[in-house]
Amino acid sequence: MEIKTNNNFLKYLTFSFIFNIVIIFIFYQFEPFRQDLILYITTLAFMVVYTFGFYIAALKALKSSNKMAFIQLVMANVFLKLVALMSIIAIYNKIMPPKSKFFVIPFLVTYVIFTVLETAFVYNISNKNKQ
Repeated sequence: MEIKTNNNFLKYLTFSFIFNIVIIFIFYQFEPFRQDLILYITTLAFMVVYTFGFYIAALKALKSSNKMAFIQLVMANVFLKLVALMSIIAIYNKIMPPKSKFFVIPFLVTYVIFTVLETAFVYNISNKNKQ
């Protein structure tokens, strides 16, 4: 089964990546955020790969003979992403304890940007599938 990705998805994914790089650069200008650059880059890389993977999986789930596959994927996605991101923070916190409690702000900004992108495209592909 061939899965075609939507060019708009790839454009918005690229835009989200570049926008996040700009956001990270802006945060990097302020001292409390400088030491945590590794966390922000790791989170950004994870979110790009994860969002792309989820999009491909959603396309496959929509074409599945199991009518509940798409809903099950969306529900599993919420849980898996939450666990993965909390694991990234926990590991980072263990290896390099942050000096500032504000280290999580750029992390959350990245999470929100990619979650909005993911939600919009999953909504769009599910609506197209109904037609």
